[in-house]
Amino acid sequence: MINSYVTARFLFFYANSAGAEDFMPGRQLEEGFYRTLALCPWFAGDIKPTRDGGMEVIVDKGNLNMPYYRESQSLVRFSKIQSSGFNRTTWPDDLVPVGPVPCIDRATGMVKLLHVHVVRLKDNSGVAISVNFNHGVADGTSVLNYFNRWADETRALVTGVPVAEATFCFGADIIKRHLPSERASLSEASQKVLSSKSYVADFIMWLSLDKRRKLMSYLINSASPRGHLFRISRAKIDRLRNQVLEHLPHGTRLSTNDIISAVLHRVHEQVVTRKQQGWLESLMDWMNGAAGEHCTVVIADYRRHLGMAELNYMGNPVYGEVVLTPMHQAYQPITPKTISVVASQIRSLISALTLPRIGQTVDAFDSDEKHAADFFAVAMNHKLLTRTSNIASTKMYAADFGHGVQAFSTTHPELAMGLFVILPSPPPSKDILVSFCDAPSVMDSVLKNEFWSDISELVY
Repeated sequence: MINSYVTARFLFFYANSAGAEDFMPGRQLEEGFYRTLALCPWFAGDIKPTRDGGMEVIVDKGNLNMPYYRESQSLVRFSKIQSSGFNRTTWPDDLVPVGPVPCIDRATGMVKLLHVHVVRLKDNSGVAISVNFNHGVADGTSVLNYFNRWADETRALVTGVPVAEATFCFGADIIKRHLPSERASLSEASQKVLSSKSYVADFIMWLSLDKRRKLMSYLINSASPRGHLFRISRAKIDRLRNQVLEHLPHGTRLSTNDIISAVLHRVHEQVVTRKQQGWLESLMDWMNGAAGEHCTVVIADYRRHLGMAELNYMGNPVYGEVVLTPMHQAYQPITPKTISVVASQIRSLISALTLPRIGQTVDAFDSDEKHAADFFAVAMNHKLLTRTSNIASTKMYAADFGHGVQAFSTTHPELAMGLFVILPSPPPSKDILVSFCDAPSVMDSVLKNEFWSDISELVY
């Protein structure tokens, strides 16, 4: 329900380096796609609201909600896109066929859960594939599993070498079957956030699904979101980690995700406090009684914790671990010392992700007695909301359709407001890419931020 108004948009670029005449042939590509769909009919379902305010996917064999699949030809050469550093200004104009908010398909009256556009680049120089899905029914790992299987099925058709059997599974009951009977208390911050309420948020959630989508589409388009992609070298990440560890107890361990999420927390709050607040933002703060806190939600994938990593699970087994800091800290300079305060909080949260704790989180969302705050309430009850999602360890460079893996993979720059997505660089590089979207005024401040400019470089 929380993510059902978001379209998660991925892009994959393939180079025909060998000049093969039969490069990623269209017939096999399409057949491979539908063979994969037969293994995973989840994306041919219809997403519907439930009586208790949640969402469910109904797959009706007699009335399938078939994904949108199209192939087209572009006048853009792969070399032009590659030489620009895959800058979005060189992408084919219609590469991404959908906007940031899922809308009802006029022909079927249903919201399509998956849109795929295969674009053949000029002179058979390569292929760009746009994969767009309703985030309410799948996370990035789910879609990458589907995408990689699509590549396996297509490669088998191209080479004649059979692909190993695979199965997909879906449904929240599978998550619950992997939970223990024991429960552990949530963190104080999570309890506070999950029990928050907002009259404005309640009104938004009271709206019908279609009206809520229209409202969200209007609000997002009115904000004119703008996104950029940044690169942080592995050397700079490691150097910053060592500097941060100097301010923490001996023996403390910090992951790359801890460091980058803490940096993004500090950069985001600093640039927002430096921009002038408009009258509408001030009025909304006053109406909602927005707390003087910065809420950062660090997305955690529970697959590994639950022993579900190899299940090809389709869905959203991800929840956010919450860090709350007072907004007055935003005025402190960004230094390894101030980063260490946030990084240690994030590390403590992630280290505490035991199965009993995860079980308690799931129970909180299922509870009829306790209000599990939706995204709107969280956003409106805090001065600033930052979200970080790390998919750098996913298989973003493993999909071989028969002519090699991707030259470049990314998410659409305008994925969701206030969201930082941490991505891998193309192998063999171990650098990290960070995609970020927000209002133009915020993005202008991000680009000018001294600390961010020092550790990262703008890709586009």
